[in-house]
Amino acid sequence: MADLDERKKLILRAIVEDYIKNAEPVGSRTIAKKTGLNLSAATIRNEMGDLEEMGMLIQPHTSAGRIPSNAGLRFYVDNLMDRYQMTAIEIGRLKRALIGRFKELDNIVREASSAFSAVTNMPTFAITPISRLSGSKSVKLANIDGRNIMVIVSNSAGIIKNKLLRLRKTVTDQEVERMNRIISEHISGIGMGGYANLDSLIGALGAVGENTEIFASVLELIHEAEREIDSKQVFVEGAANILRFPEYNDVEKIKNILEFFDDKNVLSEAIDAIDISPEGEGVSIYIGDELPLPQLKENSIIVSRYSVGNDLVGIVGVIGPQRMDYAKVMSGIKYLSDTLSAVLNDRLGPGRETEEEGDG
Repeated sequence: MADLDERKKLILRAIVEDYIKNAEPVGSRTIAKKTGLNLSAATIRNEMGDLEEMGMLIQPHTSAGRIPSNAGLRFYVDNLMDRYQMTAIEIGRLKRALIGRFKELDNIVREASSAFSAVTNMPTFAITPISRLSGSKSVKLANIDGRNIMVIVSNSAGIIKNKLLRLRKTVTDQEVERMNRIISEHISGIGMGGYANLDSLIGALGAVGENTEIFASVLELIHEAEREIDSKQVFVEGAANILRFPEYNDVEKIKNILEFFDDKNVLSEAIDAIDISPEGEGVSIYIGDELPLPQLKENSIIVSRYSVGNDLVGIVGVIGPQRMDYAKVMSGIKYLSDTLSAVLNDRLGPGRETEEEGDG
């Protein structure tokens, strides 16, 4: 850690916060008015020169003011930044997104990240968790109106996926219940990807009688739901917000960052490559060169984990320019991850998977 005296710390802090607010190099006269140090502009210029030699500041153009370097931003985040308290309005917007009657985990996570993007005006990403214990599946059919069947698949961790099957002919409640019994005997608890043997599938198809075609479609939807349960999903909300920042006025920069947002596999790999604080232990910040991909070197990521029970851990975060309001975004991400954990544990935790099964 750089050895900064109190004067340099105050000057660095003032430069970082002015740069975050105005996106312009900061001059000595501006700092002289803000620090309350009663120092002349010439003295502040000398201090700024020292901070530049220490690698904390950069002078982008001759005779221009200074902007913080990656190291300067890191020192500010770690040592100088005040905590931000979310406003009642911001909290209210996030709460409204989280208290709706969503049941599927991906819907909850998507709506929460979308609301957070609207609050912060920053691109927000979320990665749904994968259960290490998700092999065992429970399947239930619900007859909606005789022409539509809801296929409800859940795993031992409480994650639920609903699939709607539209029928060409009407089925009765008794027929649906018969298919439920067949599923319970031959499929539930095994999983489409892990039948004990082919006899299970043959036995199920043989027992269903004249509704074989419908049952085959049900099996396809079960398989589709299981794939989704067993694979993490990546959402990006508010990607267009990046265009609000003058740092992305360059066409090539816009192209690179939007392509990054569009390729969910690359985003997921980038997040996997960084060391995120364990859930419940806070928020991780990565600035510029600390990020693993070349196209992210002029950006920052603020990220946190959320959890469902002891098995499921997902990720929420923000990607934006290095000149972001770190205190506000950190506070928001921490609130979002904590609230997501609470909501998901309430809705999807142990003993909750059978409630509201028909809600999609």
